[in-house]
Amino acid sequence: MARIVVTGEARGKVTARVIALAHRVAAAVGSLVAGASPRSVAWGVWAAAVFFSPLAAASPFDLDGHDWEGCSDFVRLAHEELGDPRVVPTASLDLGALRPEDSVIALHPEKALDAGSLARFMRAGGRVVLLDDYGTGDGLLEHFGLERLPIPRHPEETLRGNPSLALAEPAGAHPVVTEVTRIVTNHATGLRHPELSPVLKIRGHDEPDVLVAVAGAVGRGRLLAVGDPSIVMNSMLRYPGNKAFARALVRYAAADDVWGKRLGKIYVVSGAFDQRGVYGEDSELLSGWNERTRALAEALRAFRSEGLPPWLSYAAAVLVGLAVVVWVGSNAGRTHKAIAPRFTRAIPLAAHGGVAGHAAVIASPRAPRALAMLELKNALEEELAAMLGMEKVPGHEVLAHRAADTGLLDKEGVHELRRILLRMASVETMVLSRRGAAMQKIADGEVVEVAKKIRGLLEMARARAQGAAGRAAAEGAPS
Repeated sequence: MARIVVTGEARGKVTARVIALAHRVAAAVGSLVAGASPRSVAWGVWAAAVFFSPLAAASPFDLDGHDWEGCSDFVRLAHEELGDPRVVPTASLDLGALRPEDSVIALHPEKALDAGSLARFMRAGGRVVLLDDYGTGDGLLEHFGLERLPIPRHPEETLRGNPSLALAEPAGAHPVVTEVTRIVTNHATGLRHPELSPVLKIRGHDEPDVLVAVAGAVGRGRLLAVGDPSIVMNSMLRYPGNKAFARALVRYAAADDVWGKRLGKIYVVSGAFDQRGVYGEDSELLSGWNERTRALAEALRAFRSEGLPPWLSYAAAVLVGLAVVVWVGSNAGRTHKAIAPRFTRAIPLAAHGGVAGHAAVIASPRAPRALAMLELKNALEEELAAMLGMEKVPGHEVLAHRAADTGLLDKEGVHELRRILLRMASVETMVLSRRGAAMQKIADGEVVEVAKKIRGLLEMARARAQGAAGRAAAEGAPS
């Protein structure tokens, strides 16, 4: 926001006007206030004006503002130069409606500018005059490689010896400074770009000069950047150099170009003006997306510079407070649950190891039933081989033939043994081939059924083996 020094004389004039207004209001309402003199009512109105004036005061650079920091005089001056139809002061700039012969004069923008649309507008032939010191014009400046820098700490020329009110002078032969010798600035910022033309500069005392205005061509259009919008405020236009510069700005915005006449409109915007549409984009989808992106960028910029809105900060504080209360209440009201020491807890059967642990792992609900089938297969083969006096388990056919030849199993038992061994060989093949889907097809019922059959075969084999041993013992005994 621009700052300016208000002299005692100006402050006295403002005070006299407010007091006179207070007396007039007091005379009108004095009869309605019982027991109050017009003088006391006047002082009451004066106090109200002092304390509530910020609520009704116009914002800085208000195009309709007639106070010292408004810009109504600049708008009036533009109308005098170009006529009412061509000058359009507005609080909402429709970027999609701009034409190449139009121009935009932006004073101290407070919302992020659509640098892409403005750049396309200038390349098509449009002109943009940006007067900004501490607003949001940085996005447009950075788009074209401009950077800000401070003015000299000790300017060569100042107003009333105040370094913040440095005097700027022409730095080149640009049309906007042909009738200017000195311009009073107010807390200006410098601009730097190696290729743009210098327009205004502030000379430093024993330090480098700093440019405060530069200009250059952008395609068929032009850009003029000035680092101080205060130059065209109402209170600053009383200086001849500032007024001449303001008139030249307006004429420059409307001046003809090398490619033809410029008979378009001059849009004048300031402060928190709205931007609608997109220049140079035919798609409504792209236009809407660009507007949403611009709104998001503006919200992020406002968050970085101003923080959270008061209502959102209050709501966040209330939510955090409620969360703390809920957390404290839930933890404070929670009863202590006794936890048994680890050394006293029961050890799962599957973690024991040995035969019991192995059996628990195989019988667990998540274990494939193929593992149980393989365990039954190994138990059957090893038990039959031991009964037949074999040192190692032979192949399935050899085992079945030996069981039949020795009479360990009857004909039906041998047939059942072959069927069980064939099924288990198939299961073993599935396990070795890692065909998990096939392994899952073995049901618990099949495992139980096979176990019963194996138990029956082993009981038959034991009984027949014991019978054969008894007969052999009887035959070998002396008579």
